Amino acid sequence: MSAILEIRNVTKTFRGGVRAVDDVTLAVEEGEFLTILGPSGCGKTTTLRMVGGFEYPDAGRIVLDGRDVTDLPPYRRPVNMMFQDFALFPHLTVAQNIGYGLSIAGMKKREEAREVEDALRTIELLDKADRRPAELSIGQKQRVALARALIRRPKILLLDEPMSALDAKLRESMQVELKRLHDQIGLTFMMVTHDQTEALVMSDRIVVMDAGRIVQAGTPTDLYDRPETPYVANFLGTSNMVAGVVTGTADGTVQVRCGSALIRVTRQGAGLPAGARVTLSIRPEKVTLGEGSDLPAAFNSLSGRLRDVFFHGDSVRLAIDIGAERLLIVHRQLETGLQQMALPPVGGAVSLGFDPASVILFAGPDADGAAADPPA
Repeated sequence: MSAILEIRNVTKTFRGGVRAVDDVTLAVEEGEFLTILGPSGCGKTTTLRMVGGFEYPDAGRIVLDGRDVTDLPPYRRPVNMMFQDFALFPHLTVAQNIGYGLSIAGMKKREEAREVEDALRTIELLDKADRRPAELSIGQKQRVALARALIRRPKILLLDEPMSALDAKLRESMQVELKRLHDQIGLTFMMVTHDQTEALVMSDRIVVMDAGRIVQAGTPTDLYDRPETPYVANFLGTSNMVAGVVTGTADGTVQVRCGSALIRVTRQGAGLPAGARVTLSIRPEKVTLGEGSDLPAAFNSLSGRLRDVFFHGDSVRLAIDIGAERLLIVHRQLETGLQQMALPPVGGAVSLGFDPASVILFAGPDADGAAADPPA
């Protein structure tokens, strides 16, 4: 694949000296589904709006399909944007909304009708062609907005928090639907979201931003399994962030003292001197419950007390106090029902373990010993 979009050293500063985007460089491959992920105020939406021509950079260039479009208005760029609120015309029918862009472009009526029919078939709303937006569900409105954005065949479809107006159940089904449409039509999608699950489910590649800069970019698997900073580990998924001190190395592992526990790490840390302060990231699903004798010999083995149990329907999250005011969150899938899962009472002793290879080590004391987010 080749890059259809290049963002080259782009910077944007708003009134008051607020630098929303700070020297961002990014290439988007043709046909990929790329998501810019980050919290509110990180610069992701401003970056998207500069690609669409709704904001202009103070420095840097935007090159689309080999053409510098930095100074072009939105209507002269081969992109289209799907907005959070869908922006459908309430007085037009579904078919008229979808065909609006073709009408103002002067397409012949017969050809326009054929294009609109094809679009309606793609989004499976042929039977709603003559309805008004007020007669549609939120999910149907989203599909109409998507069809309208796609019908003029832009080089890139820009999606600004496209699921934010949906409830949890509908959001999940629309994530699958949008990904299916992307795979079906083969167009380049560029989406911004603050929803980590949305990014993991839908994206070919994720770009994580913070304070106007790109922190890390890669496939969902890369970012989840190999975060380069505590910020990425903390933001993408749930992670136990535990501060510790290196005590030495032995048998190919780095040994880290965390409160009263000694944790061995095999993935990083070679060359760190004894006494170095570090942060460990341990994913909740990597932790196994069981007596020490039940765990593989190579596993780290800890003990603690069960503080809380949070029921999630098909899974539970357990908050376990491992001492020194540290809670470790454990995720456990329910296969036979909560009532059949052997757990001690709240306050009871718990043994747990995890593979040294599953622990991610970061240099520096960047954690406070708490879970990345509330276990519930």
